[in-house]
Amino acid sequence: MSLDRRALLLGLAAFAAAPARAHHGYMVWDTENPVALEGWISKELDGFPHWEIWMRVEGEDWEVDVGDQFTLKKAGLSEDGKEFKMRRELRIDGLRPVDRSVLRILPRRITFLDSGESFEIEVNG
Repeated sequence: MSLDRRALLLGLAAFAAAPARAHHGYMVWDTENPVALEGWISKELDGFPHWEIWMRVEGEDWEVDVGDQFTLKKAGLSEDGKEFKMRRELRIDGLRPVDRSVLRILPRRITFLDSGESFEIEVNG
């Protein structure tokens, strides 16, 4: 394979991988200062590769990645995320990004306030 062809293929591979890096990113989490937020589900996005919800807290929407179906099942939740219904009130204990301008939380425990059910969850951020 010629050097020009190899460079072209490497360039195409890097370009194809760019959306994956942009989507997942590399968030730096503040592990020294865990937080607890209470609010209600203002938006839900189900689908591959993972579930996301937005939680309304004091007038602001926080993004919460609750993991894929395997993470949900391991935590004792439904694989289809049926527990995450619009306007359902919940508490999330977890980590915030070091960058405080980002309204996102990495959950470690999810508690549904209407039932009192609590689930330990391990989502990679």
